[in-house]
Amino acid sequence: MKKLLKRVGITILVIVIIFFSAGICCPSITYESKVTVNKPIETSFGVFTNAFKLSDWVIGLKGIGWISGAQNEVGSKWKFIVTQNGTDYELIQTLKTYKQNELFITNADNELFTDDVEVKFTSNGASTQIIATSNLKGENIFWRSVFVFAKFYLHGNDQKMYDKLKEVIEKEP
Repeated sequence: MKKLLKRVGITILVIVIIFFSAGICCPSITYESKVTVNKPIETSFGVFTNAFKLSDWVIGLKGIGWISGAQNEVGSKWKFIVTQNGTDYELIQTLKTYKQNELFITNADNELFTDDVEVKFTSNGASTQIIATSNLKGENIFWRSVFVFAKFYLHGNDQKMYDKLKEVIEKEP
């Protein structure tokens, strides 16, 4: 019985070491979501930057509030409340770069993580390619480790969100 308890204890210890080692080795994760929208770049970028359309495609968006600056103004800050798995998370989003019909870079921040997101728009004539690159960093070793193991889940959620954005844009006249 003592040998069994010792083996279980050692196994648990190894699992914990592996878990936290992941957060030490990979302090941030990066993933990319892509969609091609069958609308011109002006329509695609316009829908993407329209605050009134966000709830149509941002999964779990419960609320949005202005903190400072004007919409689409570099340095402007917005508060987002997002629900995931029944838990509300508050994010402060700061617009870092805005190039109309080309580039939108933000930083979302809360007590658990920082997420830098770069969204590029490329015109392909009557269609638009949208590529979003997220760089997510946990604020402590626990969350860094969680994000390493949840990368595929997080990327899948982002891809679903951009797929919804594509649907919303393509419904535009």
